[in-house]
Amino acid sequence: MSSATGSTRRLSVGREREIYDAVIELLREDGYQGMTLPAVAARARCSTATIYRQWQGKVGLVVAALASRRPRLPADADVDTGSLRGDLQVFVRQLPDVASGETELMAALAHAAIRDDDVAKAMREEVAAPVGAMIERILDRAVTRGEIAPDNRARGYCQHMMMSIAMSRQIIEGVGPDEVYFGGFIDSVLIPALTEGAPQRRA
Repeated sequence: MSSATGSTRRLSVGREREIYDAVIELLREDGYQGMTLPAVAARARCSTATIYRQWQGKVGLVVAALASRRPRLPADADVDTGSLRGDLQVFVRQLPDVASGETELMAALAHAAIRDDDVAKAMREEVAAPVGAMIERILDRAVTRGEIAPDNRARGYCQHMMMSIAMSRQIIEGVGPDEVYFGGFIDSVLIPALTEGAPQRRA
């Protein structure tokens, strides 16, 4: 996804970052509907013409800003520990840091995605897909080990639960999830559901 499609002059990486930061700040403050390009231009000290030239409008700018802030799980979050429980524990250990400070942003974008197909597509590609791919690799290994039945129905809901749990706790309790919270979620919800009917239980 290029932020300079159709442009004749590309902004520097540093200048793009300043504009993306302004977009993220305004999304948190005003939501997608309330964020305007003149407000972005004023905060980033650029012209609206620059924004249109580089991103062709609001949707293109927000999509590019979202892509620049996609959750980046470290490579060691996806390691084969030899068990489903161990793999999930390593994975979720990274999630509190990834989710920290992003709840408001994700809530604003999720609301916008309901009405805007381009924003919805960007969230699927830039937020959900990278995390989902890592979860699927963990579950594939568990199937190979015999810890999960190939036709286990709970598997289809695993990514949804993992992606939504941080926002859910923030809404219900007013605090974000930590490692202890995620650990309890693994042991009391994920492992029992995923290993149901497994040919060989070895959580």
